[in-house]
Parts: sequence; C-alpha cells; structure tokens
Amino acid sequence: KQINFATRINRNHERNAAGREKVIQTQLQSARRSELADLQGVDHSVFSEIDALHLPEVLALVGRRHGQGELYVALKSLVMGLFSSVNMIECIQQERDFHAAKVEELDAKLATMKEAAVAVRNQVDMVFQSNKRRRQT
Repeated sequence: KQINFATRINRNHERNAAGREKVIQTQLQSARRSELADLQGVDHSVFSEIDALHLPEVLALVGRRHGQGELYVALKSLVMGLFSSVNMIECIQQERDFHAAKVEELDAKLATMKEAAVAVRNQVDMVFQSNKRRRQT
C-alpha cells in the first residue's frame, strides 16, 4: 500500500517535487505517519526532529495541505517539546548566572591573593634594604 502510494507520487511529480510531496503526504499527515511508524517500528514524533525555527513554516504547511484537524494533531505533539525548550532556556540562564557568580568569587580571591603577594614582596624589599644598609655601615 505504502509502496504504491510512493510510486504514484513519483509518477505524478518531477524528481525534486516528488520527494517534497512524499514528505508532505506521509510525514505531515498523522494517520499515514502512524502507519509508516508502525511498519518501521518507530515510536517518536517527527516534529521533535524539526528545528524550532522551521516549525511555523511546517505547521502552516500542515494546515494548508491537511486541514485544521491535522494542524491540531501536530500542535498537540509539539506542546511538550516547546515547553521543554522553554525550560531549557531558563535552565541555561540559571547555569550562566551560577557561573557568573563563581567568576566574581574567583576574581575576589585572586585580588586578595595579589594583594597578599604585593604585601609579601614589600616586606622582602624592606628586609633586603635593611640588610643592605647594615652592610654599608
């Protein structure tokens, strides 16, 4: 059934257009996508593999070619992925804030160590100068 469907599309479209049409007719239509997934033993959403920047265009294509029902099915399968990417943004921002605070802490320690090194160097210079004066007299 699926092979006949793909062959019919190949006959009715040019080479490049045939590939696009097969994706539109199979992967962007939930019933056919489900049949193909069962045949292949795949159980995840094709939408999870689409870059978020391209989702509006893909969803518009689903709505235009397959109607509101398919658009609703597509949106339903995308909701959790979109929420997880929003949470990922917040997670990365929190991690960035943590590391920024850590950098500030390390900068403060470094400044303290530099001040201590300058103080030690000043003491060594004073001792050296004192010893030098003793030898001269």
